[in-house]
Amino acid sequence: MNQDQKYYYDPESCSFVEVERSWKDHVAHYGRIFGLALIMTGLAVWALDVYWVTTPEEQSLKIENQALERQLDQVSGRMSTLSSQLDTLAERDERLYRRLFQIEPISEDIRQVGVGGSDPYKEFDEMGKDASALLKNTAQKLDKLERQMSLQGASYQELSEVAKNRRQRMVQLPAIRPANGPIVSGYGMRQHPVLKVRKMHAGVDFLLRRGTPVMAAGDGEVRRATRSPAYGNFVEISHPAAGYFTRYAHLSEIPDDIRRGVEVERGDTIGYSGNTGRSTGPHLHYEVHNQSGQTLDPMRFFVPDMTPEEYHELEQRTKEYQSKMASRAQGEETVPNGPGTSR
Repeated sequence: MNQDQKYYYDPESCSFVEVERSWKDHVAHYGRIFGLALIMTGLAVWALDVYWVTTPEEQSLKIENQALERQLDQVSGRMSTLSSQLDTLAERDERLYRRLFQIEPISEDIRQVGVGGSDPYKEFDEMGKDASALLKNTAQKLDKLERQMSLQGASYQELSEVAKNRRQRMVQLPAIRPANGPIVSGYGMRQHPVLKVRKMHAGVDFLLRRGTPVMAAGDGEVRRATRSPAYGNFVEISHPAAGYFTRYAHLSEIPDDIRRGVEVERGDTIGYSGNTGRSTGPHLHYEVHNQSGQTLDPMRFFVPDMTPEEYHELEQRTKEYQSKMASRAQGEETVPNGPGTSR
């Protein structure tokens, strides 16, 4: 029996009768077969084009994407290294520099420099799983690195300002003796040699020959260079960064270039000792005041046994040593010894 042949049941003859096909039936049958074959062929061509056959442009893009992924991996590794180095700098900043300058440490919350809120990397979710994960990881590391660098830069800027202010304060501190001579009268109550009454002696007196150079005890600015009945010829130097001003009295002479507003450095000659004003003999009367005008004991400020000459000698030896070190760095010579301190 033909499997494709159709039959119908005839009740009169009580038998199956073969259905005779017209040419239309044959056309419809073979048309369905051809259409199905055409559809299957199209699907096969599409699958082959999508999964197996690529154009030269697509091949080039695929190679470029692979190269970019490798590059991103390398960049991610380098950023991890930089982040680790920044963590080391932050630790040194915390343990050494801030402790040295006695600055309040940066809190751990600020150190973490995290971000909150919605996911800032949603744009990568539309890409493939591997590409999305790689791009998110790289972007997160880059953002953290930028925040760490910004924080560390701000910290070093703060430390630099503090160091600059400390240095300025140190050079303005009245730390050396203003003249090389014995101290014959100290700070405090005493019997006044002229008035013959007990009176506060607001400074210290150096016994000097007339005309002995008098030095600035610290960097500063001349606030007064004038004369009064009690002090005779005197000079006042302001040391604002250190918070003091100094007074040098009974001078025989004040150089013409020492006048109000002139900046002087520690060790500069600002006058010559004498016997002007209320004085019984050639000497230098030296005072230290805070910014409110209160007198302080100058002995509290002197570097032990450091005279102006010794200070200049030390300064000169330091400059020579630094010059030799610079020459050594350029390969010009070798430095055998560093500077010492005379006592």
